[in-house]
Amino acid sequence: MVNIKNSWNKIAHDYVRQYDISTGTIHYGPLCPGEDKLHLLGNLRRKKVLELGCGAGQNAVALAKQGAKVTAIDLSERQIEQAMVLADQERVAIDFFVSDISKLPDIPSASIDLAISSCSIAFVKDFESSFREAFRTLKPGGTFVLSDMHPLQYILDGGKGEMSFNHIFPHEPFLLKWSWDFRDRNGNSSTPFQHYLRSLSTYHNALVKAGFTVEKMLEPKATLNSPHKGFSKEIWKEYKYIASHLPVTYIMISKKPR
Repeated sequence: MVNIKNSWNKIAHDYVRQYDISTGTIHYGPLCPGEDKLHLLGNLRRKKVLELGCGAGQNAVALAKQGAKVTAIDLSERQIEQAMVLADQERVAIDFFVSDISKLPDIPSASIDLAISSCSIAFVKDFESSFREAFRTLKPGGTFVLSDMHPLQYILDGGKGEMSFNHIFPHEPFLLKWSWDFRDRNGNSSTPFQHYLRSLSTYHNALVKAGFTVEKMLEPKATLNSPHKGFSKEIWKEYKYIASHLPVTYIMISKKPR
């Protein structure tokens, strides 16, 4: 079994160096329009925002620039170190914590206006606990915005006229194991990784079970005009036909009832 925390710690520096992610607007994933185009979050000024799986902090910084009071959490110490450097460079104040996002003992119940998780939930084994914690920490009427890579991009492969199944449909979630390769100063490095492939209905039903009302789901058309710039270019280059015809990301917007 891959230790995902160690894997993220190992690639944190190279990931930031290779994948350019904007801090000017909130991103929802590679090849996905950003908040500047989708307008999902409304006025964030003075709102208390919790980011689950903040990575190197680009979304946390973008949220803080819009006037939000941001708490950002990630499992990886090295990612949090990158995020703190970025926040200092951008001159914004953010509370960063190293923690598993399925366990948030330091976040008081009913204290958060908005929780957001972008491209992190697939790395979490106990995702249902993450949803319960998001629900607990949100104020009544609060919003949880979840986004990640669309399962279709993992299921299908090929080019024009040559479509094929890469994997079976995840009626039951299953674990994908792979390697993330980077060019570093010493040449090429490869780090073992894994994530869970789950259907959209699995996430939808788990959100409902946690107590949320799922109000909207988006499957945006892929675009290179995305705040998640570097990864978007890489996917477009390698899987252009798939990205041209299928959604690469999804977004679910849920509410905690009043």
